[in-house]
Amino acid sequence: MFKTFMLICVLFFNMFCLAEDELLSVIVVFRHGARTPVEPYPNDPYKNASYWPVGFGQLTDEGKRQHYDLGRWFRNRYNGFVPDKNFEKYIYVLSTDVDRTLMSAEANLAGFFPPEQEFHQNLLWQPIPIHTRQEKNDEILAMKKECPKYNKLLEDLYRTAFLKNITHQYHDLYAYLARYSGSSVGNPDDVEYIYNTFTIERSFNYTLPPWALKVFPDKMKYLASLSFALYTYTPELIRLKTGPFFNLITEHFINISSYSTGHHKHSKDNVWDRKLLIFSAHDTTIASILNSMGLFDLHCPPFASTILFELRKRQDNTTYLNLFYKNSSNPIQLCLKGCDLDCNLDKFIEILKPIIISPREWEEECTVNWFDFLPFGYKGNVMVITTLLSLTLFSLSFFLALTCFKSKKQSRALYQQLSSEET
Repeated sequence: MFKTFMLICVLFFNMFCLAEDELLSVIVVFRHGARTPVEPYPNDPYKNASYWPVGFGQLTDEGKRQHYDLGRWFRNRYNGFVPDKNFEKYIYVLSTDVDRTLMSAEANLAGFFPPEQEFHQNLLWQPIPIHTRQEKNDEILAMKKECPKYNKLLEDLYRTAFLKNITHQYHDLYAYLARYSGSSVGNPDDVEYIYNTFTIERSFNYTLPPWALKVFPDKMKYLASLSFALYTYTPELIRLKTGPFFNLITEHFINISSYSTGHHKHSKDNVWDRKLLIFSAHDTTIASILNSMGLFDLHCPPFASTILFELRKRQDNTTYLNLFYKNSSNPIQLCLKGCDLDCNLDKFIEILKPIIISPREWEEECTVNWFDFLPFGYKGNVMVITTLLSLTLFSLSFFLALTCFKSKKQSRALYQQLSSEET
């Protein structure tokens, strides 16, 4: 009897310990596939459109293949998590409003959800909805919705000692690139633009001019990589750049976690609460998200590079996140500072709380105040300046009041009261 009891205990122990944690939700953020140069530099020997049959800034056949293969990789990784048929209610796809990101999403989904039956003669195709929003209204993926405060903070960043030192240190390189490329080169962003063009032209087996080979890639690589970190270089920049994105995904994970434990009923009408969210975006999106979490090693995010957020539930109903970055064949698991590889959801949110910002807060904080236009370096003294201004105004008011009082007193002294007879 005792042996039977022990055997049952062992079986239950094994079932509990060996059972895999349940995958609840996945958020995928990827960069579009290989493209042509967005815009050639003025002296570019390959600036003629004939060198680029699909046009400038467009997805190439290689880019389509990259994302089709990535979609197949997703199918293999998440097979069983999302069905390959009748999956519409389980996924939501959002892309920036750019041809190459929309087409990358299409190619990716063709690999992820391959058609298995024809709904029309000679047409093997499975249409999948892809949503987008204009860049001027997109603070989530394109991160280009107008934010005056962010623009001002970025301008201030370029006036810091660090960036001034970069300009001084690389002055000769800036001048060299400007001379031969015909472009205005004065910061890391300008270098990245040329570096990116060289990278693409070399991938097409086009011969780079001799002057380019003297500086590309080694002497340009650091500045090109640094340019991606500058968008989110300070806590304030992070909050305004990626805060809306992290607000969206943390709300999503909170809701999914609550549904899984039965605390809240799942809302079928909320597209953001679907099991799989796919975001098709850009290298700046990838770099900004990683850097905001302190997980960005300086580099230029390659085509089709991908960030994965995977929410899982343990046997005790606690939920945690796994983060991965895939920029080659195998994904690398990332560890958020202050957390474990299996990062409890509550801890994940606690760590990111300073940068999470609601849509209403974002609109309010994007407003530029008068002291934002003070000369750089004086913002730390805003309280002192405000106090001095207040004291000055108070002193001026007091002086005016005193002057007015004395004036009235003197005016009364000039008058002589008339006797009743004189009236």
